[in-house]
This record gives sequence, structure tokens and C-alpha cells, in this order.
Amino acid sequence: MAGDPRSSEVCMLLTNEVAHDSRVLKEAAVISRLGFAVTILGYDRKGSSPLVEEGEGFTAYHCREWRLGRWLRNRHNILLNFLGKTLKALRFFLFSLKAKGEIIHAHDLDALPFGYLAARRCRAKLVYDSHELGIEQWTQGARAGSFTVPTPILSKLEGFIIRRANAVIAANASYASELSSLYSIPTPMVLRNCGSRASEGGAAFSLKDRLHLAPEDRIVLHTGDLNPKGRALRELVLAFRELGPRIHLVFLGEGRMEPELKDLARREGLKGVVHFLEPVPVANLIPTMQGADLGAVLMVADCKSHYLVLPNKLLESIGAGLPVVASDLPEITNLVRAYGIGVLCQPHDPHDIARAIREALVPERYGAFKANLKRAQEDLNWEKESQKLTDLYLRLIGAER
Repeated sequence: MAGDPRSSEVCMLLTNEVAHDSRVLKEAAVISRLGFAVTILGYDRKGSSPLVEEGEGFTAYHCREWRLGRWLRNRHNILLNFLGKTLKALRFFLFSLKAKGEIIHAHDLDALPFGYLAARRCRAKLVYDSHELGIEQWTQGARAGSFTVPTPILSKLEGFIIRRANAVIAANASYASELSSLYSIPTPMVLRNCGSRASEGGAAFSLKDRLHLAPEDRIVLHTGDLNPKGRALRELVLAFRELGPRIHLVFLGEGRMEPELKDLARREGLKGVVHFLEPVPVANLIPTMQGADLGAVLMVADCKSHYLVLPNKLLESIGAGLPVVASDLPEITNLVRAYGIGVLCQPHDPHDIARAIREALVPERYGAFKANLKRAQEDLNWEKESQKLTDLYLRLIGAER
């Protein structure tokens, strides 16, 4: 029946692993609770995700890259790299032929062309969900010998499709303004990836118990991938040379910088102070974070997308009730100052990071930050923010509330 979510299918497309993308998982759960049948098509970059997995009201499928394509992509030769990326795109295109439904929801620029083709094939409505400024993410930081699609081509491709989408979503107000200005479209709907007010699960483990720390020890927690793009990870480690043995740094995540960071901590005599733990399931993340004392939100403005970022780790720290030490960047600064929930610093300077951590842990200031976080949680929670997504989907199918 037209206008009834129970008779409608939604297919989401993204080019990474479903289980580690909290935004995708939370959106899928919201849409599913409306009554839509939700399918997610994801890409298994590491070759370790299950081909099929059931989530909260949805089914996710992963495709795996052809071995030849992966081998070619890892060659330090532009031609071979181009062939490898072409095979990767072809693999996902063939996989995206499984997409069907009344609404196709494409996450980020790299999934957008496949979502557009799927929507045309299915005669479906298209939702473009821009988690970042995709053009810069594609072109920024390309390694030597790696093929990168020229920016003008990417811009024309995104502009062509975005003007034909039925709805556009942006992860923060700055991104929405940029997309509107760049492509002369109405300002996209802003949907921030806020933490949940009610924890969905329990803590995966106690941070202090896992690390055998004393109750009086303090934990500064960094969540998310350990990769160099847009993050001040080396500087964060170096800051702990000035903080003493009772303040610990915990990386809750993994990535290609992990061996380098471990070696740096060892060389600086911080082996018992800097700790590395594997990521936890999305449902357990915020309860696990609550065992820390401060959240580290140290982003580096190496491109406009990172300059304007409103990172998940900041919103998750709010959800967990953690005061933050954060970069002085527009979206981050506006939120931290508006609610009074942490100390700002210059992420390129380990001394300034250490200064911010010391200031944040001063008992009087720390107590004020904790009190202010309760107000921030009332405004910035997924239950409240996701109502925008509910309203959008009901409008897309013409349902009456």
C-alpha cells in the first residue's frame, strides 16, 4: 500500500564494513522501526566480515574484493593501481545489482554512483548521506604511485547526482552549507551522529580492570581508527611525557599506525602509560567509554573536510559523559564552548595537549564539565536527533504521521 512503510523496502549502500559504522547501524535501526524492510550492502575491505549478518531489524551483506584487484591496488605503480581500483569498482557495481527497494540510501561519495544507478534501475527514490566532504577525502593524502580521480571529475559526478537525489543528508551544519554552496542546492538536512541517551548494551569490559589500573588512576581515551589522516596521534602520545605515571592514554581502536605508535611509546619510556585495546562492538562502545575520565578529540585540519569536522568521538564522549580535550576547530569549538564540556588545544603541539589534559583534570573544572555534560546529553542524543530521519522517510513515502 502506497505510503505504508510496511510495504516498502530500503537498501543502503556503503563501501566499508557495516559492523564498524555506528552511523549506518543506528540509521538502519531507526528506519527499520518505522516498518521498512532494510537491507545493507557493504564492502568487506579486510576479508574478515561475515558475508551475511543480521542486525537490529535489518540484514547486511558484504562483498569481498577480488584478490587480483587487491594485489594490483597495492602496487606502487599508477597504471597497476588504476587497474586494481577499476576492478574494485567493478566488483562493487556487480554486487550493487542486488539492490532493490523503493528507497536507495547511499552513504558517502564512493557509494553514491552505485546508489544512483541502483535507484534508476529500481525506479526508486535516492537518499545521499554525506558523512564528510567526499571529494577532499578521495584526493587528500593519496600515496605515491596511487591513482586518484581528478577533483574536477569527482565534483561534476557528485554535482550531477546530488541535484537528482530526492534527499541529501549532511553530518554537520558546515558540511551542509558547503554542499549547498558548491552545487547550488537547498541546504541538506543535518543529521549528527549523536550518542544514545540510553545505552544499548553493557560495557564490553572495565577499562581499569582490563589494564590493571588503580581506582585513582586517570584514563584519557581515544576511540576510532589509528590512521594518520586528520588525527594528531603521535602528538597525543608525546604529550604523556609530561603527565606522570598516574595518567594513562588508552587507544580503543586499530589501524595501520598502531605499530608506529607502540614503538613511539616504547622509545619514549611510556610503555606502561600508553595502552592499546581492540575496538568494541558499536552497542558496547559508550558503556565502555564510561570507564574513562577524558575523551581525546584531536583532529588536524589537513583539508577542509577535517577542518569542518564534527567527529563521532566528540559526540560519543558526550553520550558517555566524558569531558574532552579537543582541537580548536570550528564545529568542535562551537560545541565544546556552547556547553562548557572540555578544554581546547592546538593538536600539533604535544605541550599544549598536555596543558589541556592537566587543566581538564583540575577537580573544580572537571566537576563543572561533568555537570554541563548532563545538559549537553539532553540536547545531543540520538533519540532526539534521529527524529529528523524519521520525518524524512515518512515524507519520502508520503505517509501521514
